[in-house]
Amino acid sequence: MTAAVDDLLLRERRGPVLVATINRPDKGNALSRPVLAALDALVDDLTAAEAAQVPDRARALVLTGAGEKAFSAGADITELDGITGSGAREQMRLGQAIFDRIEQLPLLVVAAVNGVAFGGGLELAMAADMRIAAPGARLAQPEITLGNLPGWGGTQRLPRLIGRGRATELILSGEPVDAGSAAAMGLVNRVAEDCLGEAVRFATGVAARNPAAVRGAKLAIHIGLTAGPAAGLLVEADAVAECCQTPEQRAAVQAFLNRRRSPVPPQA
Repeated sequence: MTAAVDDLLLRERRGPVLVATINRPDKGNALSRPVLAALDALVDDLTAAEAAQVPDRARALVLTGAGEKAFSAGADITELDGITGSGAREQMRLGQAIFDRIEQLPLLVVAAVNGVAFGGGLELAMAADMRIAAPGARLAQPEITLGNLPGWGGTQRLPRLIGRGRATELILSGEPVDAGSAAAMGLVNRVAEDCLGEAVRFATGVAARNPAAVRGAKLAIHIGLTAGPAAGLLVEADAVAECCQTPEQRAAVQAFLNRRRSPVPPQA
């Protein structure tokens, strides 16, 4: 990537966690094509480091937006002005593919929703494994107000998160919900004053777990939701078998057994 594109998605290591910040605060952190390219390159780097088992690789990813107003206000509307049908389809498939890659990363992905998450911004947040929102955050799929519908996975991920009825209501009304309402319906996992700090704290805890268990759990959940429970159960069993071959699992089991075998000290 060029330096200019690098500047659109800032990367910062916080221990085992990589924080990636969409850096277009003057544009509501809108997801332009260069931002999408930067997200795609980030996935490339994380995937390559995982495949090579780089010792100091990031074990979790936190996505957030620069400033206090927006996680991401959505797609860059200037890129949609006058777009043709074929051009729109290509743009939608591009975003869908990148968000699918984020969802399928073999490590935890947390969206720290620090402000508005509208349209493509909400679709990006939903591609994460979980969402932690600031109290002032607002979330919406407002594409209907522009004569369109969500095109980067919103019609698929939103119903899975909050159910068909509520998802249909949000998609067809375009109305935003506040952080508290989003938490109540399951759209975000929790609300925290320092959503980024809370996201890093949670991600750090997960990063300390057996990477094979994190990877296997994510894959089993994904396959179960997309291919059905039978396929998910097969993946689950394979993942458990893989974990049983890892030193992390064996050490954890032995530590548990040793605690149980330890004599209870006499009481005074």
